[in-house]
Amino acid sequence: MNDHEKRSTFFRGTFDGAGRTVSNLRYETDAFTVGAGLFGVSSGTIKDLNVVNAFVHVTHLPAGERKSVAIGGVVGYNLGAVENVALTGSSSILGLNCVGGVIGGNSHGTIRNCRTQGVEIELIGDNNFPDRIVQDDIAECGGLIVGGSFGGTISGCTASGTVKASGREPVGMGGIGGCLEMMDSITNCRADVKIVTTNGGHAIGGLCGYSGTHPDKAKHSVTNYPAIIDNCSVTIDIDAKDATHVGGLVGTGLYYYGKETAFRITNCSVSGTIDGAVTPGTILGRTNADSSYDAATKANAKVLVDGKSSGAEVGTTGRMYESADQGDE
Repeated sequence: MNDHEKRSTFFRGTFDGAGRTVSNLRYETDAFTVGAGLFGVSSGTIKDLNVVNAFVHVTHLPAGERKSVAIGGVVGYNLGAVENVALTGSSSILGLNCVGGVIGGNSHGTIRNCRTQGVEIELIGDNNFPDRIVQDDIAECGGLIVGGSFGGTISGCTASGTVKASGREPVGMGGIGGCLEMMDSITNCRADVKIVTTNGGHAIGGLCGYSGTHPDKAKHSVTNYPAIIDNCSVTIDIDAKDATHVGGLVGTGLYYYGKETAFRITNCSVSGTIDGAVTPGTILGRTNADSSYDAATKANAKVLVDGKSSGAEVGTTGRMYESADQGDE
């Protein structure tokens, strides 16, 4: 049984906020935590709720194998459905791994019509990648709607705010989600995001840091390959000194069980600036043969790279970003 499955705060019902507002939520701890937010861990349905002025900070850093995860302004860890939920006001969400405005971590859940405004997300901790860039659950996955997600769908979400990290080589930062792994579809979303790193980083994008699905759909519980990214629009201000895998829309796919995940981008647009990154792309930080973007996306990438309008559409990063869950097919 996983840590989140043993929690007494596991919510399994339906919470209908009926449009009401919860104000001035405050939660702060330096203890090991799995699932922090108004709802810690939920496999139920949470809908029609407004949260204003949320302060959720989990400052616990790794001690052996114990790494805090899933820190959100409304739901820490979601395994159900979150619909029509908004986080606004002066809200600050801080943690180590899977740190998001509405949802920290999501596992095969549904995220629909959620919104953030003026939220600040901060990743803490340091990574060190001397040879390979591999997930290691430190300084990883920060996004304005959801920090990190495995499986499920996200649609109709709108986000504004800042995602930042001051530690070494943070991984997975984005306007809608930091890490949107094995999600079948990301559709009809809008983001206006400022992303800031000061000590390198990997997998950074205006929509999401990384995304894509695996070609072995049955094994990895996905319906679509490549993943669908459709009708999304982002405005970006990315300041990512010495970071790699940086794209206006998506940072990169993920090398996972012998294959690099893939996505298809249609009817999307991006505008804004990228500064300080290593070989960034105005659309994608890195891609592979099975990932693609349509002509409309290409025509609607209006991004200045280090003050110039002649940036490449796809970055030329040679190193893959790898999952820690590698294994033979």
